[in-house]
Amino acid sequence: MAGFLVPFVSGGLIKAQEIRDEYDENAGNIVDAASAKYNAQFDLNQKAIELQNANYKAVSGSLGIAMAEIAAKDGNLNDVPTNQVIAYVKENYSKAFIDKVHKKSQEKDDDGNLTFKLSDLGYQTLFSQDYATATKELKENRKWAADNLNKGAVKNLTDLYLAGEEELPEPTGIEKAQSFMFGDRVTEGTGVGFEQAVSEKIGDEITVQPKEFKATGTIEERLGFVEPVNMGTVAEQDKAIANILNIKDIKLAEGGGILFPVRFRNEALAIKENARKYALEFTTMKGGTEVVNVSGLMQKSHDDLSENIISPIADRFTGYMVDTSKFAESMSYRVMKASGINTISDWYDDHKLTEEDFVLGTVSEKAKIQKVNTITVSRKVADIMQEEIQNLESMATMKLYIDYLPDNLRIETAAGLVPLKVYYKNIFALVSY
Repeated sequence: MAGFLVPFVSGGLIKAQEIRDEYDENAGNIVDAASAKYNAQFDLNQKAIELQNANYKAVSGSLGIAMAEIAAKDGNLNDVPTNQVIAYVKENYSKAFIDKVHKKSQEKDDDGNLTFKLSDLGYQTLFSQDYATATKELKENRKWAADNLNKGAVKNLTDLYLAGEEELPEPTGIEKAQSFMFGDRVTEGTGVGFEQAVSEKIGDEITVQPKEFKATGTIEERLGFVEPVNMGTVAEQDKAIANILNIKDIKLAEGGGILFPVRFRNEALAIKENARKYALEFTTMKGGTEVVNVSGLMQKSHDDLSENIISPIADRFTGYMVDTSKFAESMSYRVMKASGINTISDWYDDHKLTEEDFVLGTVSEKAKIQKVNTITVSRKVADIMQEEIQNLESMATMKLYIDYLPDNLRIETAAGLVPLKVYYKNIFALVSY
């Protein structure tokens, strides 16, 4: 033990206190950063849940409670401003379908009594139950964070630290002595492990839609509805889109279709909506029955969107690709990135842009652990793309355009430097997704 007592000789107590202070300060900073992040995340999650509740009431009041239940289970009450939700629901369901649901919900017996019950829709739970469950889960997450993400919980850092798949390097003799006397060193690497552990504990964003359920047939089949404009069943459409986009982590929706991961949801909706324009091209008659080549139809729609929206965006940047960093993988949405501007693109020349319209830089995000290479665009560039967005045909294609912009684009505003995606979502009243 003599070797371990050396730090206390000739001012060693002062040095020991300095080391303790360094560890405590680093640990405290990590906990404070996580606390701020998750409190903000909880607030956004709460707003998202309450938005769905407000949207449910709006759709129920306008299109009926049965239509509100269907829209809720299909995830079509998410991320839509309440003053736009009725139009959005009408955009995602045909008039014939909405009329069928209304007619079904108004059926009466010979005595004039309504015979329709919400249970006839075939769902295991009602929106009110799903909403109560989501609210309860979020409250529990808030309590866990309050109990664990504070200065008093610094001691939990070691318990929550995850080294990952890589083994930590063997500590030096001095590091062993410091660890013996003062505890494990708290570093940025520890912070990353702590962040991962907290993320696993809190889990994914809480949604009103049930995560697990069973369904027998599609909602169309349960209502006895056949869409006049034949694009195949929702299940066929979703399967085709999942194959086109090579989506692996999917879940079956209670309505018979697929619950796409958040990062693909806007693209899937845009493909379905855009496919209506080409439905007749892929429809043939066999034995007096309309038969639709759903895979071909969805591929045509995808190719159209890729050619007219996605590819032009990609052509404007160098190093444009999906961000596969650990930081990006921890996000629930698809993160795109770019390393620079393609100065020989037609878009660059046609709009007479210069290098002054793009400023490359670096900012720190996520508790100053993640360094992000940014491209700050001029107001001229932002206005050009804003006009392109507002000229698109629908909310779905507007969201698709914004999804495919690099996440590291920034613009200077009165409130400071903000992501360009956030800037456009605010302008067009598109709730964060």
